[in-house]
Amino acid sequence: MLDNLDQDVFSSILMRMKLKSSAAGALDAGGRWAIQFPVYEDFKLQLVLKGEAWISVEGEPSNYHVKAGDCLLTTGGKPFVVARDLSIQKKIKVESLFRTAKNGVLTVNEGGDFLSVGTIFQFDGHLHKIIFAHLPSVIHIPGHLEQAAVLRWSIELFRAEYLERNVGRSLVMNHLTSIMLLQILRIYMTSAKAEKNWLGALRDPKLSKAIEVMHSEYQKSWSLDSLAKVTGLSRSGFALNFRKQIGISPMDYLTNWRIQIACGLLQTGEMSMFEVANAVGYESESAFSDAFKRILIVRPGFYQKNYGDLSQGQT
Repeated sequence: MLDNLDQDVFSSILMRMKLKSSAAGALDAGGRWAIQFPVYEDFKLQLVLKGEAWISVEGEPSNYHVKAGDCLLTTGGKPFVVARDLSIQKKIKVESLFRTAKNGVLTVNEGGDFLSVGTIFQFDGHLHKIIFAHLPSVIHIPGHLEQAAVLRWSIELFRAEYLERNVGRSLVMNHLTSIMLLQILRIYMTSAKAEKNWLGALRDPKLSKAIEVMHSEYQKSWSLDSLAKVTGLSRSGFALNFRKQIGISPMDYLTNWRIQIACGLLQTGEMSMFEVANAVGYESESAFSDAFKRILIVRPGFYQKNYGDLSQGQT
């Protein structure tokens, strides 16, 4: 299980990234079938409510056999095939099914054998590209796993909401899918201790200390030396371990976190540019502007005026 420190950091990250979920549609299929899905740059969660199928993700060495109660999270922006029979040569393009969908349900061969519901998760800003950069492209959680007991409860509640069509079902399902995403990532963290990524760094007793202070005290004038002291590692040892685990240097990570927070402050329009700069640890507007442009290509003033348009390209 994650300790309280890890939970706080994880929560603060997701709140800053404004996690959003939206229904991608349900699939009701019968007989022999195979459907080609395009690339999804965002996370896509498939919840299997009935039956079984195979999922083949481009570039993955193995296929995934999913059954009722299973979850499959795709993270890598790769096309994939969902099928009862992967050997079918002429696969249905999912776009053609959307044209004949009714009430968000894609039907193949009159349905009846297999039912799954898809949800797409989106994040605001740029930080998710660093946080989730080295996750596996597919995380499969079989429903029978002992660690998935809490997840099974969420799936059953989701199934009831989806099938019974009660008042407010869309709101309930959106909240449930966000909770399920967190549960899936927690299960992944407990079963993939050797993985090199941000979630793995949260489990490292030394690196997690540096991540925690960068997130909670980002206004401070941190240096590589002062961050290394927090972890109890040497300067070089800390820098090397951090980069190996997360993929960027500690100071670049801190800058990215500060800019993520700054984006949220700029969106409100309630603070001057100097106040925003000072709030995220910069003593001057020019230093803040230079750091902001290095991360997001544009100046903070331009971002603030054009946030609505720019955000479409960041999710």
